[in-house]
Amino acid sequence: MRVARGKLTTLTFDAALVPKGVQIAGRETHFERVDEDERLVSFKPKVDLAPGERLLLAVRFADGAAPLEATFALVAADEEVDASVEVVRRTRRTEALEVELRELKAKYEALQDRSGEGGPEGMVLSGWLTKDISARRFDARVPADNASGLKVEDGVGYRTGKWALVVVRLRCLPAARRWALGEARLTSARGAPVKVLSVRMDRPQLAPGEEGLLLVRTEAPWWTLGEELRLELKDKEGSRPLPLSGVVF
Repeated sequence: MRVARGKLTTLTFDAALVPKGVQIAGRETHFERVDEDERLVSFKPKVDLAPGERLLLAVRFADGAAPLEATFALVAADEEVDASVEVVRRTRRTEALEVELRELKAKYEALQDRSGEGGPEGMVLSGWLTKDISARRFDARVPADNASGLKVEDGVGYRTGKWALVVVRLRCLPAARRWALGEARLTSARGAPVKVLSVRMDRPQLAPGEEGLLLVRTEAPWWTLGEELRLELKDKEGSRPLPLSGVVF
């Protein structure tokens, strides 16, 4: 949707929305007002979007039918602004969902048949699973003024001579806004950066009250076994950082 500073945009939906369930990037910094109603969402930007900049707006439907939510990309208007948008959700029929479920079951069974290729056996054959692997549970510490809206439930670190992996279970607090992972940084207690090779979560985002697993894979560990590291997480907006200390593995 094309938006511009000082121009009001209104979305009208054909289905009821979850109360206070609208998530919009840059809400505090980019908009002078964001209004929500049962079937209406309106907003007015207070700044111009930069060329190529995209802000995501997500809404969640209240009836529980699929699809459960919709996401829109807000971009800078060139000449015309999308001032009034009608959104029609085409719910998926039961028959279509049953077909998709059968297809997913078939794919799952096929993956089970090939588990020797990608499971623990495959890790041994590829050299990823070695006899020097160690695992250690840790209790990460968060600052007292933590404003991320996340709670750390538990954490486990794995390491071998070739790789290390941090696994952290996060929970989005019921009163917090939806949280989506942006980036992760890992440093030693002395401030030396640890090279992060991959970062992922087991779900695209955490809704209020939801739990999810964060996985951070690093270079071969050069730090001392048992040395405390620091993990800093940022959401996609970059406005809700979560620094964790006491990461040990």
